Amino acid sequence: MSAPTELPDVDPWIVDVLARLPGAQVVPYPSWGSQTFQVGGKHFGRIGEHPSGARIVTVKGDPDVNAALVGRHAAISPGYYADKRRWISIEIDDEALPRAVAVEAIETAYRLVRESLPKRVQAALG
Repeated sequence: MSAPTELPDVDPWIVDVLARLPGAQVVPYPSWGSQTFQVGGKHFGRIGEHPSGARIVTVKGDPDVNAALVGRHAAISPGYYADKRRWISIEIDDEALPRAVAVEAIETAYRLVRESLPKRVQAALG
């Protein structure tokens, strides 16, 4: 199976969120057909497409919080092509989902991964 030739665009609102997170970067990941979000070289999220055709952001999270979000919002499902407990996928074009929920999920994913980095790497991020 060959990788898609075009990678999904990162929505301006997501770019704005990432710009507020020290050291956060968008890194193309052609073999996954996605753009990943990374801090300190570690993935905390990615934007891509679900087999249904929906555009999704898949982010890392706390398993209990993830379960609650999946139960509360139809636009959030266990992580597509990821650990179903630690990752969730968010349909970003679903207008029924408040944008703030997606923003908080991205920020939480960043925080979880940043906190797992070695202290010297965290310090270098500012």
